[in-house]
Parts: sequence; C-alpha cells; structure tokens
Amino acid sequence: MPPWSVYVVVMIIYGKGTLFVQDMNKSFELTPTRVRELRAFAIAARQLNFSQAAREAGCTPSVLSRRIASLEDAVGTKLFMRTTRRVMLSARGEQLLEHCERLEQVMTDLAVDLRPQDGEPQGRLCLHMPRTYGRERMAPLVARFMALHPQIRLDVTYDDTYVDLVAGKVDLAVRVGRLADAQVVARQVGTMRRYLCASPQYLKTAPPLADPADLKLHRCIAFSGLRTGTLWQLHQQRRRRSVRIEPVMWSNDVQAVRDALLAGVGIGIMGDYMGDALVAKKQLVEVLPPWQLSESPIHLIWLPGADRVPAVRLLIDFLVQAMARP
Repeated sequence: MPPWSVYVVVMIIYGKGTLFVQDMNKSFELTPTRVRELRAFAIAARQLNFSQAAREAGCTPSVLSRRIASLEDAVGTKLFMRTTRRVMLSARGEQLLEHCERLEQVMTDLAVDLRPQDGEPQGRLCLHMPRTYGRERMAPLVARFMALHPQIRLDVTYDDTYVDLVAGKVDLAVRVGRLADAQVVARQVGTMRRYLCASPQYLKTAPPLADPADLKLHRCIAFSGLRTGTLWQLHQQRRRRSVRIEPVMWSNDVQAVRDALLAGVGIGIMGDYMGDALVAKKQLVEVLPPWQLSESPIHLIWLPGADRVPAVRLLIDFLVQAMARP
C-alpha cells in the first residue's frame, strides 16, 4: 500500500481519477479523514472480509465500517453489497478499486524513479548566477561538479537580474554584493576585490594620475551594475574619497568594459576574477593602487530547508570547498 498522503495528490492529478472525483457527490473533499476512509476501502475491497481488513488497517471492525459508510455517503452510493454470508463490491466499488490499483502502480513507478541509485543523490537543480562572474568564475566549477556527479541534472541561468528564489523555483543562487533578502539562508564563500585599471597604451598619453581627484581629467568607462553608479568611492586605510565621473562609455556588461579597457579607451573598474589575469599579463595596469574600492561579499543563498535535499547539500558543500581561497 503506498503512502496515502501522496496517494491523494496523485489521485487529483491522474486523469481518470480526476473524472471520478468530479463525478462524486459535492460533499466529497480529500481531507485527512477522507484519506483514512479511502485506505479503509482499498484494504476491505481486497480482503472482502471486514475483520481481516480491520486488522490490516490497524483499527476495529466497527471503526472500519464507519469509515467506509462515511465514504459511501460522500460518493453517494454503496461500494459494497453485504449479506450475512458474503461481502461483494458494487459496480461503483469495483470502479473505485480499479482507480486505486492504477494509482498504486503510479506510486510504485514514482517511488522507483525517485529512489537514489547506488546511494548517490540525483535529481534536477536550478541555479542562478551573475552573468559575467558566473561565466568566468562559476562555470568551470559547475563543469567539475557535473563530471563528479553525472546523475544530477543542472539548469543554470547566468543573468544579472535579481530573481526571487520562490517565484523562480531556484534551488541555489550566487550573489555578489550586499544581500537584500532576509528570508534566505546565506553562506559567504569569498569576497571580490575591485580596482581601477587601464591599458599601458592609454596611460602613455593620458594626463597624470596621482590622486582620486585626477580622475575628472580622464576618460572613464562606467559599469551600470555598480551600486553607486558614476560615484566612484575609494578608500586608503581610514581615508575615504568619492569622485563623480562623467563616463565616455557606460555599459551593463562587464566584458564590454573589459574590451574597452584593453582597446585603450580609458580607465575603468575591474573585478579580480577578470582583471587579475590581465594585469599579470601586463595587458592592463592597476592605477591609483593605494586607493581601493570596497570589497564585495560573495554568497551562496538558498531557501530555508532547501539544503535538506541531498543533491542541493552536495552542491553547496562542493562550491564552498572549491571557492575557498588557497
């Protein structure tokens, strides 16, 4: 006998079961009490012996009889034909038992389909990540996870748009920056350093740059995803300076900003996940190095309780370890 709380859900969505329920008396509602009555009916329909059925159901024969009588009232007809010597199913009872048997097979198939193979978590997970950071930093980690756990399916979205985890049916998300949603569980897995940089080509002919105020004399490239917009806020130990720039280029795509910097268009802000390799290759140069922008925290976030799903827990643990700085 399948779990009857799940049985009811399947009965609602299963095609022929729906027709059967709709055809019943209007008083029929799938309440917990009705679930017990359905279970009592299914057992009694197989046994055709109320005493034996009561023992299997874990109740007395009188309780079993009351449950079946209540179910018959809801259906609007008799489910059993009873005499002093024999118990038989009515035509309506046989119809209901056929539905029960089909639904039990559905539940059996569902249990087999959902059972982990070889003890390994499986299933489909939905991930949401920032567009550029996700592609540059997270995509290789996702690929490594998939290679280790091929039985897990991932639906990965790279998008800078804020997504509600409930509405978007997201199992796990990566957020860069301050968190605004207090209804999620968050695990910080790192920080992102942002700094000013430009190409050697641009700096050869550019005005001097020794103080944040000098930025007003330079061609600046702005990323519209920056929380402060065109107000670049820098700090050096306890000193803080804010400079309002007038960008010659404004883009919502970090890669477009990077390409403009490499082409010598001007000065812009790069995150370490993308800028460090370019600085190491001397394709870009960090400017005003004593002055820094505030670091941005990086979090994994999920809905309360989502990490109880084995596949989600496995992915969280993997990313926490993989994103830890050496």
